Amino acid sequence: MQKLNIKTARQFIISNQFDFEKNPTTQEIIQHLGYVQIDTISVIHRTHHHVLWTRKPKYQIGEIQGLVKEKKIFDYWAHAASYLPIEDYRFSLIRKNQVGEGDGFWYERNPKNMKFIVDRIKAEGPLMSRDFKKENIKSDIPWVKSPINQALMQLFSEGKIMIVERQGFQKKFDLTERALPQNINTKMPTEKEYFKYLIQRDLRAHGLKKAREIGYLLKIDRKKLKTVLDGMVKSGEIEANEIKGLEGETYFSLPNALTNFSNKKTKKQFNILSPFDNVLIQRKRVKEIFDFDYLLECYVPEAKRKVGYFSLPLLYGSEFVGQIDLKADRKKKQLLVRNLVWENKVKRSDTILNAFRKKLYQLMLFNNCNELVLEKKAKTAGGDFLIT
Repeated sequence: MQKLNIKTARQFIISNQFDFEKNPTTQEIIQHLGYVQIDTISVIHRTHHHVLWTRKPKYQIGEIQGLVKEKKIFDYWAHAASYLPIEDYRFSLIRKNQVGEGDGFWYERNPKNMKFIVDRIKAEGPLMSRDFKKENIKSDIPWVKSPINQALMQLFSEGKIMIVERQGFQKKFDLTERALPQNINTKMPTEKEYFKYLIQRDLRAHGLKKAREIGYLLKIDRKKLKTVLDGMVKSGEIEANEIKGLEGETYFSLPNALTNFSNKKTKKQFNILSPFDNVLIQRKRVKEIFDFDYLLECYVPEAKRKVGYFSLPLLYGSEFVGQIDLKADRKKKQLLVRNLVWENKVKRSDTILNAFRKKLYQLMLFNNCNELVLEKKAKTAGGDFLIT
């Protein structure tokens, strides 16, 4: 078992998340990461766009929908609503089967309503929820206000229909057999195949992971997953490691990945991350390995917020160095800096500050803004470092 120091572990994890070959395509990034979370908050560009931009500075907003239309990615659940590589479609069948057997939502399935929707989509082509007249479909449950959305979500989660387009917050659905590419593998994976897929996906994207961190938030048998992990270590398919300072915990990696990393030259980059970035999704893991205690405060009452509504973590190299609360005023084309908080341990050298200013300027342009505006709170919390 290899034993890593914490600095090497951090660098290895960040390298797996952000260091790509030159000019990766958006499809290649999603394939490498395994999935990119979709989120509805649009204080600045929404999460899936932001995550891809951090890995591909020339990323364009329309690329995601282009890939959906070309049937190269699909929309389904990972740990949350996400875009996934289409070649991984068969591994979504496990969850779809669970939902179809009743392990889904708090409400009962309504076969009549579901059939009504399927029949209309079959006859008319892709439809949105607003394309259904509410008087034509009713709920058997008095407190369910939107039986249309209920039935659509049930059909989607069971895999009977797929999202083929998003227009803002509106989803357009089509029958799965029409939405899938003709050559896609739709064979239900065995439980072992599914576990191996999750293990290899997570280790490819994150470098190092403990058993309980693999398949985050998925309903899986953790004992069986651990058995598969142990078998993969014995067969040489993965390697077991320890991190100094975190003894007693086994961190798994792909074979030779750490050896190859030790021979790789990496350059320190400054990144302003989405709160839902793949590297940040598991907050406990980020605290344990990076000593960064991050809380997204949009769900915290305003009076109790310490940083701000939509605070974005600041990453320099493999160290989290602070947080910045931003908002894009799209009418005025201004990127508002509402607050800026540096970690106490960070020495704000000219190198760090210059890299930060450059990245903030790039983020401003990405959000179609042409001016940075510092609010009073930002100026008193470190915002004076924004402008030379």
